[in-house]
Amino acid sequence: MTLYEFNIIKNQKMDDKLTNSKLFDTIILIEIAIVFGVKEGVKWVANYFEIIGAGSIGVWSGILVATLFMKRRKIRWRDLGLSLPKGKREWISAGKLVLFVVVATIVLPPLIKNLIIDPIFGVEETSFAADKFGFILGRPLVFMSYLVGVGWFGAALGEELFYRGFILNRASDFFGKSKIGWSVALILQATIFGLAHSYQGLSGIIATAIIALSSGVIYLLAKRRLFPLIVAHAITDTIGLSAFYINNGVIN
Repeated sequence: MTLYEFNIIKNQKMDDKLTNSKLFDTIILIEIAIVFGVKEGVKWVANYFEIIGAGSIGVWSGILVATLFMKRRKIRWRDLGLSLPKGKREWISAGKLVLFVVVATIVLPPLIKNLIIDPIFGVEETSFAADKFGFILGRPLVFMSYLVGVGWFGAALGEELFYRGFILNRASDFFGKSKIGWSVALILQATIFGLAHSYQGLSGIIATAIIALSSGVIYLLAKRRLFPLIVAHAITDTIGLSAFYINNGVIN
């Protein structure tokens, strides 16, 4: 084999490798677009017909499609962190993480509002809660059903699987597993999560985006374990929704 022929083969292999890389990146973008599109599309339809829990229905529709994509790549949700702690040490560690996330989720929003939103933007409070959750007031069975079905199953489990489990990990496949790649993926999933809560106004978008960013960082520091985030999410939603119900819709 001449040097010329060797260089041709070498360059061809490099071109094939580059083509495969571009194809892989394209597939990732298509998967993310389809999953997110299904989520938003189903949510829009559910909202159009005024179905309660439209967001949760959309999230789980997206999760179903994501599961199909993952199955093709022989990846399970367990591989992305959906598993119970094993042994006393892991349970204690998970408990500490849950406590930390709950406290942070309760403390961060008012701090963000007082230190960032009000001084910089000066936006007024929105009445999203009364409009969105007012139907549960004075109806204990409806309240409990909504808390379990939408708050726990839809938001806590569903959103953690969708955003931290699928979006964050798939975005890191596209941007790379380096620190920069993970950082961009974290910001992306946090931005999407914040915009998904646009009904809360600018203050809610920024607060939930920062919480999502913090949750994503904790997820990675905890070796990609979803269980603590799911439990913490369920607890904070329970506290918030219960306070809204007990105070008859009055938000302090």
